[in-house]
Amino acid sequence: MRFFLPILLLIAFASAAAVAATPDTVVIVVRHAEKAKSDSTDPGLSEVGVLRAHALAARLAEHPVNAAYVTQYRRTQLTAEPTARANHLQAEELAVDADNAATYGPTLAGLIRKKHRGQTVLVVGHSNTVPDLVKALAGVDIAPIEENEFDRLYVITLPTKGDAKVLALRY
Repeated sequence: MRFFLPILLLIAFASAAAVAATPDTVVIVVRHAEKAKSDSTDPGLSEVGVLRAHALAARLAEHPVNAAYVTQYRRTQLTAEPTARANHLQAEELAVDADNAATYGPTLAGLIRKKHRGQTVLVVGHSNTVPDLVKALAGVDIAPIEENEFDRLYVITLPTKGDAKVLALRY
């Protein structure tokens, strides 16, 4: 029995060290860039929007992104594309519609917590999904996003222990 105690203590300390060494999960949440004026129900980005998408990639260049999530709409996909390309990854699509809009934020938050612990994740959403996602991830209410507002960037840090932190920036 006395031989097992040191081994058990060694395993316990090794497990505690592994948990302590787990890096925080960082989630970067933005609304899609400016959309093109179009009669289409799925417009792409305007010239200004394309520039903003590249500005986002430049802003995140020093912070490797491990995953990216977009909706089924081109404007979110095109906003994420320069950052995804720079990080050699394919953005994952999680569709949003009238049936799942109320649960979209909590669903995506749960997916990120489960699948991307200790990683950095970019999420490109919409004016109505960004506030819900920030709330679901961090428990923080943010101001509604106006129709002509495209430059908000939220950095949400989810530590392994303790409360989430939210940093609101512009880009």
